[in-house]
Amino acid sequence: MLLSFSGAVIPQSTSLRCVKTTTPSLSSACRQLPKDRREHLYRGFLWYQGLRRRRTSLRFSSAADVIRPVEEECSSSWPQKYSVKIPVGDRYILVETGQIGRQASASVTVTDGETVVYTSVCLDEVPSEPSDFFPLAVFYQERLSAAGRTSGGFFKREGRPKDHEVLICRLIDRPLRPTMPKGFYHETQILSWVFSYDGIHSPDCLAITAAGIAVALSEVPNTKIVTGVRVGLVGDKFVVNPTTKEMESSELDLILAGTDSAILMIEGYCNFVTEEKLLQAIEIGHVAVRNICLEVETFVKKCGKPKMLDAIKMPPSELYKHVEDISQYELVKALQIRRKIPRRKALSALEEKVICILTESGYVLKDRVPGIAEGLIDNCDDKNEDEDEDEEVVLDGEVDEGDVHIKPNTWKPLPLFTEVDVKLVFKEVTSKFLRKRIVKGGRRSDGRGPLEVRSICSQCGLLPRAHGSALFTRGETQCLAVVTLGDKQMAQRIDNLIDTEESKRFYLQYSFPPSCVGEVG
Repeated sequence: MLLSFSGAVIPQSTSLRCVKTTTPSLSSACRQLPKDRREHLYRGFLWYQGLRRRRTSLRFSSAADVIRPVEEECSSSWPQKYSVKIPVGDRYILVETGQIGRQASASVTVTDGETVVYTSVCLDEVPSEPSDFFPLAVFYQERLSAAGRTSGGFFKREGRPKDHEVLICRLIDRPLRPTMPKGFYHETQILSWVFSYDGIHSPDCLAITAAGIAVALSEVPNTKIVTGVRVGLVGDKFVVNPTTKEMESSELDLILAGTDSAILMIEGYCNFVTEEKLLQAIEIGHVAVRNICLEVETFVKKCGKPKMLDAIKMPPSELYKHVEDISQYELVKALQIRRKIPRRKALSALEEKVICILTESGYVLKDRVPGIAEGLIDNCDDKNEDEDEDEEVVLDGEVDEGDVHIKPNTWKPLPLFTEVDVKLVFKEVTSKFLRKRIVKGGRRSDGRGPLEVRSICSQCGLLPRAHGSALFTRGETQCLAVVTLGDKQMAQRIDNLIDTEESKRFYLQYSFPPSCVGEVG
């Protein structure tokens, strides 16, 4: 056994010999002495007291004369830390999990050089209302502390994401969303922060890879592992995940994300690069993505969480046949309406008609809460079993009418589908018929062929007081652009991770009001 003493560990078997000290005190007689004598005696008293304190110590009779500090022991119940080094280009990236963000569904840190990106994935325990849009939210932020800087503006606290951070959120969202299964309605949130930035290795591609690995490690039942890389062209050599210095002389900036079998997202620009070189860059980037995915797949098998496959709720397969049988002929006619608003109204009316027919037939109960039907069916089954047990059955002999009571069966089969299921299936059936019309019939809804472009019209100088204005119309889509000019002092000052002043002289403000599509919101 051990005894703890002032942050030290002492074996219990060790005998202790403590020197007992007594502290002298000034007697009342000293107060009668002159002032200079009292001060001299008081200084001597303080010196003597300090000397006795320094000499007072613990002495051990055994050989253990050194007091060992208490070592903090980690509990064995804590999650274990896992890490793996993955080759990317001419160097390695380090992937770690289990150290930070233990309460999240999954969290990882991806390190390239001294650039560290942290990503966490959390999902709601209760599923949201079923819809055709997966409830996924992605947030990415570059903390100025990652580069050892503070904000140079009036507001020192970092606020809303900057424009380029929002664009990186889109780079993360676009390749991940197609891998999410249909029928999974738990709201999922991906948070990414740049913890450290060395000014050499860019964090945007690391954020894509970190998000893909975090989702793969989490309980989200995604179908594929997603990773991302950047491909540059320095001279005649393609470089995977080039440094910032290499990008200064690169003629290509290509960000590519995908799985081991497909490319899901391409973003970038080039300086008059031929198509052959661009295709070669895409192939090199996909090879790098495939290699990372294979390494991550082994890593997920080692420390990944079980997927929530039982949370996937798909509409019953029988519902597709019912919807097609009811809406087939009218759906073909509605898709032939050329104007967008009348076509949308016709499809909405047809959807309501399908729901009404299925409701009258006993297949759908309007305003039913999803997930209740299964419980009601189980309760009804249990009730029927109890009724069968209580009912008296006579096989032979004479039956007395007064002894046998026949209970009327008031239970009716519950509806098989929900109204939300019907709406989801109707949208899929509509897309199926529209694609069939374009591919086989060679005509779109507005009557154009696959190679025809909508009519284009443009008008300049629409607004008299603006420096420039134009109205662009293509089919039923319109865009009103307004340009204003300012001097150099009107440039926007931007805080970034690089310790250089940056100003933005051109910026685009884009708005999309709901009236553009004839809706309120």
